[in-house]
Amino acid sequence: MKILMVSSEAVPFAKTGGLADVAGALPRALHRLGHDVRLALPAYRCVSEAGLPLLKGRRSVSVPLDGRLHKGLLRQGSLDDMPVYLLENKEFFHRDGLYGDAEGDYSDNPLRFAFFCRAVLALLRRLDFRPDIIHINDWQTALIPVYLRTELRFDP
Repeated sequence: MKILMVSSEAVPFAKTGGLADVAGALPRALHRLGHDVRLALPAYRCVSEAGLPLLKGRRSVSVPLDGRLHKGLLRQGSLDDMPVYLLENKEFFHRDGLYGDAEGDYSDNPLRFAFFCRAVLALLRRLDFRPDIIHINDWQTALIPVYLRTELRFDP
C-alpha cells in the first residue's frame, strides 16, 4: 500500500512533543512491513541547522493564499531508506521555534499550516507517487482532507 504521512514534526527532523515521536516511528514501522511510505514535513530552520543530509529540491510550487502567491521548494531526505519530503518556505518555516517563541504562538500559524497543507497536495501532483492513504497528524495538517473534499474533489 502507498501511504503519505503528513506531520508538522517528526523525529529526527523536528520535535516539540510526543507527536514527533509517533510521526517518526509509525512511518518507519509501516515501511518495515513492506508498505511504500513517504513522510512530508515543513523544512524548519532546525532541520537545516541539524546538518541532516538533504537534497536540494528542483520541484517548486506556488500556492495562492491570503491574496498572495507563496512559493515552496521541495527538499528530500530519507529515514531508514524511506523518502522524506521537506517543504521549504523561509517566510513561514525559517524561525526560532516550530509553533512559537518566548513571546507565545506565532500569530500566523493558521496561514503557515494552510500553506503547508496546500503545498503538500500541490507537490503530490508533481511527484511520481500517488498514495492510497494520506495520513494526517494534528491540527497543523487538518486542512488536507478539507481541500481534498472541496476544491480538489474533481482532481485525480
